[in-house]
Amino acid sequence: MYEILDDVIAELHAGRPFALVTLVADQGSTPRAAGAEMLVREDGSIAGSIGGGLLEHTMMRAAAEALAERAWRRESLDLRGRDLASGDEMVCGGAAETLIAYVSPADAELAAACAGLREARDAGRRAWFITVSPVDDPDAPLPGRVEHCVLDESGALSGAAVCGVDDLRRLTAAAALHGTATLPDGRVAVMERVEPPALAVVCGAGHVGRAVAPLLAGLGFRVVVVDDREQFASAERFPNAEVVVRAFDGALEAVGVDERAYVIVVTRGHVHDLGVLEQALRLRARYVGVMGSRSKRTRMLAALEAAGFSEEVIAGVHTPIGLGIGAETPPELAVSIAAEIVQVRSGRSG
Repeated sequence: MYEILDDVIAELHAGRPFALVTLVADQGSTPRAAGAEMLVREDGSIAGSIGGGLLEHTMMRAAAEALAERAWRRESLDLRGRDLASGDEMVCGGAAETLIAYVSPADAELAAACAGLREARDAGRRAWFITVSPVDDPDAPLPGRVEHCVLDESGALSGAAVCGVDDLRRLTAAAALHGTATLPDGRVAVMERVEPPALAVVCGAGHVGRAVAPLLAGLGFRVVVVDDREQFASAERFPNAEVVVRAFDGALEAVGVDERAYVIVVTRGHVHDLGVLEQALRLRARYVGVMGSRSKRTRMLAALEAAGFSEEVIAGVHTPIGLGIGAETPPELAVSIAAEIVQVRSGRSG
């Protein structure tokens, strides 16, 4: 939901109706997992993605119909095309089901849910964005519209009162990253666990730092750039990052690095690199990558061993930094670094 949160808030504030498309279920191989969302405006433009291609095109048309009818609907699509020449069919090998909600600009409950989600994000708290599907029975005494709420890890509930907080806590505790659950009244809820943006600290505001920072910001990280040179560490050079001008000594603790943070070490010299690297390891950063040649790597790892770091901790350092794609220029190196970080974030092995 963070992918489209600002767009949803902007449309509500502007008083424009829109459709919110939620990927409710996926079977087999599909472009995106359940929980992906897309906003469709009346002019046909979108924010976010549920996977692109035929799936997205089909659901955009269905969303336009939901907007015209001011109603919600469920849609499904079989993505199991027979071959690459199947015309409009896809060959992903799966099937997808979506829930399309017409959203009135007067939807105060969704506005409150979005405000709660933004507050959780800014405070660094995990939250659950919950989409509740209406029942299909037209005679049922339940709301005939899609409802949304947010439950954050502090227990704060924002948006629609779909059920009690204790019940929601129990259901979210049993859900995976994305999942569905049945509420006490029988309605089905799609639950998306929304993590606060992870911190990525780029140590060094030179060519590589300048190239990798916007990539990480575009990947959803909260990016902080640290350097002790004012002429390099400036807001003009890093418009999508927080810039901290200070000595590297003690910088990582000062900017909030912990076991969830990603640290990219691309300073201008070996001494600075080693000092930042030791800080990152003591703070148990989730990812630590260091720019340098293989010979520099050997010397640096030996220095870490001499400083008392265990073999297990040292083995977790990514150096040379980035995936081995033959990168040479700063933009190429930035792509390799960002790709390696995505790999670590997703839990995939190298």
